[in-house]
Formats: sequence, C-alpha cells, structure tokens
Amino acid sequence: MSGALVRSELRKITSTRLWWGLLLGAVLYTLVQAGANAAVAGSTPGAGQPATSPLDTAQAIRTVYASAAFQGSYIFAMILGITGMTGEYRYRTITPTFLATPHRPRVVVGKMVAHLVMGIGFGIAGVFAALVAGGVIVLVRGFDLGYGADRLWPSIGLAVLAVGLWTLLGIGIGTLIRNQIAAVLVAVFVTFLVEPLATFILSANDLDAIVKWLPTNASTALTSPSAGFLDYLPWWLGGLVLLAYAAVLAGLGVVLSTRRDIT
Repeated sequence: MSGALVRSELRKITSTRLWWGLLLGAVLYTLVQAGANAAVAGSTPGAGQPATSPLDTAQAIRTVYASAAFQGSYIFAMILGITGMTGEYRYRTITPTFLATPHRPRVVVGKMVAHLVMGIGFGIAGVFAALVAGGVIVLVRGFDLGYGADRLWPSIGLAVLAVGLWTLLGIGIGTLIRNQIAAVLVAVFVTFLVEPLATFILSANDLDAIVKWLPTNASTALTSPSAGFLDYLPWWLGGLVLLAYAAVLAGLGVVLSTRRDIT
C-alpha cells in the first residue's frame, strides 16, 4: 500500500458533502449526549436501579466527556466507512478504482487507513463537543469542570481511537454488503437493536464471558470499562477485538469481490 493510494482515498472522501453531514450529525448528537449525561449524573433511574455516579466523582466526569464523545460519534463514523466502500458500487466508480489498482486487497487497506484518519477526526470533534456541552451543564449544576479527574484524558484518547476503529468496521461491512442502503440499515439494526438485546439476554443467563466480546462492549472497554455491569475486556484487548472484527469483515468482502464481477 502506498501513500498515494491513501491520499487518493482521502480526496474521494473530502470531495463530497456527505462527510460534512455525518460530522455535523456526530457533533450534534454528542452535544445532546454529553449534556444529558451531565444532567442525570447522580440521579436515580428508578425501577430498582442504583443511582448514577454524582458529578464530583471521576467516573461521572469520564461518562460526561469520554463516553459521550464516543457514543455520539461512533455510529456516524461507521456510516462514513460503509459509504466509503458502497459508494464505489453505487456510483459505478469501482471499475476505474480496481483498474488503477488491480490488487483489490490493497484498495481495501488503503480505504481502511484513509477512513481511520477521518474517523479519528470525528472522534476529536466529538471530544470538543462533549467538553463544551458537558462542561456547561456541569458548571450550571454547581460542580467543577473536572478536567483533572482520574484517568479522564487517557479515556478521552481511547474514545477517539474507538471512533476511528468503528470506521474500519464500516469499511468491512461495506466491503461485504455492496448495496449502500442495505449495508447501513443492517449495521444500524444490529448495533442498536440486536447487540443490546443479545447483551441483555446473555447477561441474564450469566454468559458475560461471551457478552464482553461483542463490538459495542469491546468499545466500552476502551472508553469507560468501569461504567457498566459487565466485567469488560482490558482496554488494549478491546481495541484489538474491534480491529479483528473489521479485518474479518473486510477479508470476507475481499474474497467475495475477487470471485464476482464488478460491472
């Protein structure tokens, strides 16, 4: 893989307005998420659930800033990755792309590197949005901003990395499912419905050893491993798990693409 190939893929991304729309969506969603996390910190959800951590604790501050930055950005980063691959098929630019670089795995790897860079940019934008919205609500509630909270900045850095890794998952999905609308719908459906449902069912049956390997829970291991009710993976293993999911999905897509005509 050459730097020219990565630069070419970056130009493809930035030459359309889609990435701006997704970035705007990520920022707005993060603003809401961070504000909501700060507003409900220390409250009791009801239904017998314990109260959330108050804003004078490091856990709550990490939830307001790091967790919100990830939660508000990752789905948009994943969609960016999906469209980066499926857009080639939708607009029939995949043929000249593969003619210019006949070795198809190199094309996929080049897209993954370029989208990882963009995904990290999404994560950084999400962090700034979380610091602004979350910080405002924290101050309104009469607490200190908490920028010196234990493990806050490492958690923020890992949240940015996690968002970037979700663009790789998107590339993997888009490589496997060519149809853009179908790929986005399947990815969102699995992420927001199937995986949370699987987490609930498996956890209720004392199968946490399986649950922690699911993509979203692996992401939580990176951003806020002590925020939930699971025994999450170590942060570094969570990152490797996300990378492995992306590699497997992309690998399957490359194998299928070499066996199918593209025109």
